[in-house]
Amino acid sequence: MSSISNSTQYPSKAHIRDVFAHLTRAEAQEFYKHVADDVDWTVMGTHALSGHYTDKKSFLEKSVARVSAVLEGPLRLRVRNVIGGEVEEWAVVEMTADATCKNGLRYDNTYSWSTRWKDGKIVQVRAYLDGILLDRALADNEMTI
Repeated sequence: MSSISNSTQYPSKAHIRDVFAHLTRAEAQEFYKHVADDVDWTVMGTHALSGHYTDKKSFLEKSVARVSAVLEGPLRLRVRNVIGGEVEEWAVVEMTADATCKNGLRYDNTYSWSTRWKDGKIVQVRAYLDGILLDRALADNEMTI
């Protein structure tokens, strides 16, 4: 695994890709080891899960668990691009989802997470996604759970 660059305090693009690769392999627990417990996580938009989460536990319980409950299997997020990092404390990670809801709806959402790093951990996130698709997935599938 690539490490944080010796010449900067921020992770290299390769390290960021390595961290996010856990989400591609549906290894969410491994990914979240790289997220600070007191992360400041904002899901942008006006959909069911938009809002401000003040720690990892609340984000996982109120957002991730809710999405996971309506999917047939694990959510896999494939990294499309990493912008920033290296000498910048912020890095933007663009991802696409590969999942199917319990009712058969394809959940091929797109995500852009603006992430701020400190001491090798993600300490702040601003997450952007297709809120209409998310709302549809929740509305059509939570009623059947």
